[in-house]
Amino acid sequence: MNINLTDFITEDVNIIEFFFCKDIIEDDLIDVVINNDIESIVERKYKKYKEEKYKSYHHKDKVYTYELSNDNQYVSSKIVIKSRYVTYNNYNSNLFILSSKIDKFPQYIFPCTNEIDYISTYSIKEYKINNRISLLLRYDYLNDDEKKVSTKTFYIEYRHSPNVEVDKINEYINNIVNTYINC
Repeated sequence: MNINLTDFITEDVNIIEFFFCKDIIEDDLIDVVINNDIESIVERKYKKYKEEKYKSYHHKDKVYTYELSNDNQYVSSKIVIKSRYVTYNNYNSNLFILSSKIDKFPQYIFPCTNEIDYISTYSIKEYKINNRISLLLRYDYLNDDEKKVSTKTFYIEYRHSPNVEVDKINEYINNIVNTYINC
């Protein structure tokens, strides 16, 4: 099966994420936790990566993210435009595809409040394929304890721009999906 990016691109979309997942647990709950096989295959194939640790504070539609390694801070919101669950019958994994619009805001937009919806601590290993596509391994930590990983997620991130050659990007994405879907 081939993915057609144009099915997910609208005027507002600036990011498309392809989550490798096991199955649908319930109607609105998808298991995106990966096994160690994908992690070891990615780490063997791509030696260079950038790893950053983050702490994010979520309040309504805004997220205040603090990069723990370099003091970078930003506020963003993410609006999902389209989503689709793709089943691969002959493989161990499936795909959950999200196309979204991410907006960044000045830090003062995030309210000073005790009414934080939740706080997440995580690290991301980014393996850059090109300036638009990255493979990401995300490790979410249990209760801020960096020694206790609660979940591991593997996904492809494509940063869209209207002036990009979609056919070439589509080819890259399909090659990556076909490489890792059987893991």
